[in-house]
Amino acid sequence: MSFGASIWMYLTLAINGFLVIVYLAVEHVATILLVGSAAAFVALTPKEQRAWAAGSSILAITSSLIGSFPVPLFLLVISLAGWAGQWLEQYNKPAQRWNTIRAQALYALAGLGYTAYQNLGWANALTSDPSMAQGAGYISTILAIAMYVMPLGFLVMLAQSIWAHPPAPSKPHEIITAVRTRGKG
Repeated sequence: MSFGASIWMYLTLAINGFLVIVYLAVEHVATILLVGSAAAFVALTPKEQRAWAAGSSILAITSSLIGSFPVPLFLLVISLAGWAGQWLEQYNKPAQRWNTIRAQALYALAGLGYTAYQNLGWANALTSDPSMAQGAGYISTILAIAMYVMPLGFLVMLAQSIWAHPPAPSKPHEIITAVRTRGKG
């Protein structure tokens, strides 16, 4: 093999390797964005909730990596909506943060269960029994619908918690300070 041919071969291998990395990054773009969002969420969470936030984030990233289609996308939506909720919430930011941690962990667990049901052949085990075949179809349908409804439920509760309070003349801590000091503080 000539020197030029070997350089061309190594260059081709390097380009192919780069294209594989790009393909995997595009395929898992929701997971990559979730890693950044979850890491920032854990880093900015107070010490009392940090362990729970880390556990929820690890569970979400794991579920996003191995989960079927809607799971990675909706875990990213839950995480980004949690950031929006933190930014918009004026009255109880720790409760809002906890709602996001809870929703992320619950959906990640549901996503792992959904993926296991689809990929481990549990549905096939049910359909092998003729009396259970119709039930397996119902279970598959209910699970698929649940994977879309659960994040919508979180988004509805997020919107409710943000807009449940009437507009105040100032920030809550400013109102509390004014009441406690009778307007002199």
